[in-house]
Amino acid sequence: MSERAYEPSRRHRIEVRVTPRQEALIREAADLEDQTITSFVLGTATARAEQVLEDHRSISLSSADFTRFYQALDLEAEAVPELVELFRSAPISEA
Repeated sequence: MSERAYEPSRRHRIEVRVTPRQEALIREAADLEDQTITSFVLGTATARAEQVLEDHRSISLSSADFTRFYQALDLEAEAVPELVELFRSAPISEA
């Protein structure tokens, strides 16, 4: 079976307005990669979106910062009076 048989159906559409220069640039790059414009734009945008999401989902710390962070996890927790009161009160569904 072909790879396409395993792809989910593409029913959603994204349209983009571009300048003549942008279109020429994208078309040339797609040609060099031997891809259709759709495949090139979709692949490039998807890869960039995955990178942006990964950048926002993870944190990189230096060794010193990681050590300080790790040590902070072992510190005695401080009670926040407002939260203590909130948890002592009856749940909204029971009020």
